[in-house]
Amino acid sequence: MRPIRISILIPNFNNGTQSSKSGQDNLLENLLRSLASTLHDDPTPLELIAYDDGSTDDSLATLRVWSKRTWPDGRPFLELIEAEHCGYLSRVANILSRRARGDILVRLDGDIVCLTPRWAQKLCDLFDHGPERIGVIAPKQLRSDGKIHAFGDMVISPTGYSHVASGMDRDAVRHMLQVDHAMGCFYCCRKQVFDDVGGYDENFLRGQTEDIGLRALLKGWKCFAVPDIEYAHLHTMRRDRETEADSDEGISKTIRIFQAKWGFCRLASDLDAVRKKYAGTGLLWNKRLFPDGEGAVGDDRVTRASRVPIRVEESEWARYTSDPAVQTAVNLRVTTALDLAGQVLSSVRPVMLGAGQGLVPHLMAMRGVSCRAFDERANHVELAQRCIAGHQYTCEPPTVELLSDVRRVPLPDQSVDLLMIVDLLERHPNPVALLREAERLLAPGRILLIVMKRKRLDLDPSDPANERAVWGEHRYMWPELITQVQAMVAWRFVMDVKRDDASHDPFLVCQRVAYTKREFDLTHIEPVIPAAEAVGA
Repeated sequence: MRPIRISILIPNFNNGTQSSKSGQDNLLENLLRSLASTLHDDPTPLELIAYDDGSTDDSLATLRVWSKRTWPDGRPFLELIEAEHCGYLSRVANILSRRARGDILVRLDGDIVCLTPRWAQKLCDLFDHGPERIGVIAPKQLRSDGKIHAFGDMVISPTGYSHVASGMDRDAVRHMLQVDHAMGCFYCCRKQVFDDVGGYDENFLRGQTEDIGLRALLKGWKCFAVPDIEYAHLHTMRRDRETEADSDEGISKTIRIFQAKWGFCRLASDLDAVRKKYAGTGLLWNKRLFPDGEGAVGDDRVTRASRVPIRVEESEWARYTSDPAVQTAVNLRVTTALDLAGQVLSSVRPVMLGAGQGLVPHLMAMRGVSCRAFDERANHVELAQRCIAGHQYTCEPPTVELLSDVRRVPLPDQSVDLLMIVDLLERHPNPVALLREAERLLAPGRILLIVMKRKRLDLDPSDPANERAVWGEHRYMWPELITQVQAMVAWRFVMDVKRDDASHDPFLVCQRVAYTKREFDLTHIEPVIPAAEAVGA
């Protein structure tokens, strides 16, 4: 008998029919049927071990039925372990992983469905013949609508914790891609990786996979997302479980534990702090962000391109007069800024970070509101100053100044009433540092407006030809922006503008709040008020 290559490990707690939102979908049954279907003729020697953590629904009965079934060659379909409820997935995952006999561990959530025939053989081929030191593999995760939910994850990223290729078409990614992390719902790793890092940290109620994944990176292992193994994650079909791990306090506790252990927030990583703490380690493997394990993307702001003069006839000023779509987009920015200025300003001029070529400051001043604007690109600033100098205004003329240090705005603490960050967060080398600078500039009660370009879903992030476009300007998905901002603690969401309208850029309005400690606390977060409601309503 050949030695077992793959151990499929299923931790289960309430994934049965009674736990589905409809009361009719047996999620665990769907998973087991998909395993039987996709692996019935797979030649890979494998075992399947399920651990029931004290389920109170019908999922335990489902496991008992399947434990009596066999594979086509007569082997038992699965080994079942029944236990009292402990509520710690990390503890259950350790028990399963240490019991496993295979040299490859595949941990599956009870609410996924495997889609790729003979995926075990594909997985072995990837580990056997893939890149050097490949230790973790992330299959392609699909949503219930067939689009990609995650092609691997980035934990240390300008946009914070993020799902790669989220929202893209199923076949949009075509190549392997090195990433930080594979989600725990279909987590594939060498048994050697598990042994090397010492297993899962049982202090974590949630987020144990992010932790073990980063520890694997520190040990020099690599994680790759792969396009040829697919699964659907149907967690939206399951009712919320009343467990400590899934409670607001449980999630907050996990994030606090992660931050204390790693020195950064996993939802909003300060890339400067990460670079300083982990220089020279496998955590800084991403040379797009940390060349030679040190500098961060965009640190050299004075590039050759920024020194090339911009002709007016090729500028955003010319496009505004000739392109109705550009005019509509710019007018929305101006109108939103003017509405906010009318509601929150006292005697202090609004400040704009990311002035571009000066068009928005000009249009605001033409309507009676002058702002002090900054941009880090010398050629943009030069054109803005030249164009503004040729106009007469009824108010004080706007100013556009060169921002020599993108991490420090030359203004006093709490000196700004309305701060606008326009198309800068997505090209800043460390967005968390920029949000903290905004926090410094605004007094409690004052307003931050964030405007950004919508993320492109037509660029394959796994295609090296797109590397500069994908990584050079790290555009956000809407949930990524929300998560990163709320993790900064200092902000209360007041209004979102056109977030679901693909014809316009996303806007977010936040109010600066007072706080006494910097830690993630879900009780602080308030729901976003619909855009139709007034600021402060």
